[in-house]
Amino acid sequence: MSQDPIGWELNPDYQVEFDVVPARVRATFGGVTIADSSAARVMLELGHAPMYYLPRGDVDMTHLEATDRDTYCPYKGHASYWTIRVGEAVAENAIWTYPRPYPQLAALEGYLGFYWGRMQAWFEDEVEISGPREIPGRIDTKNQLKRLFPALAEEWHPTRNPGIKPYEFSAYSSANVWWQDSAGREWQECIRERVLAATTLRADGDAHPYG
Repeated sequence: MSQDPIGWELNPDYQVEFDVVPARVRATFGGVTIADSSAARVMLELGHAPMYYLPRGDVDMTHLEATDRDTYCPYKGHASYWTIRVGEAVAENAIWTYPRPYPQLAALEGYLGFYWGRMQAWFEDEVEISGPREIPGRIDTKNQLKRLFPALAEEWHPTRNPGIKPYEFSAYSSANVWWQDSAGREWQECIRERVLAATTLRADGDAHPYG
């Protein structure tokens, strides 16, 4: 476990926010309420869709079975999982937690994350909702390098950036990383400078990718 790459050391500017959901959140499965909380949070993370986390104390653990699944996030740590079982209805490894999150995300301790689509239904203030809320102006999957500049992401060096991927960086990151073009040329350059070089100034002063 000590050899796991720590993302914060490789990419200290990575963006994760853990915002309070301003509503009572309830999730059901198999016709029963699995979680019901007025202290739910939404994780907004660079390169990821929004994800809801609820305090363990607001989750009905009687329907959860611990599994041996273990995954690792270089920014959060190791996650352990539960399967939900209500009668004949089963959702494998649908809920997880980070028992010992990294200090940068210490607020995660005691919270359980939920795969949205594996629950039967979600409610906010008893109104059924179809997806987690996005908070305007916050992080989402659209402000990452890979989404905004896919051609540049294709030039991310396949071996010389160990432990980091283009979806983990914003387009304005100051990180110096390795690139490799289609001709095999390799070089190291700041992501922001690379992005600026790939844009063209228009006559009206606006910039847009690739001219």
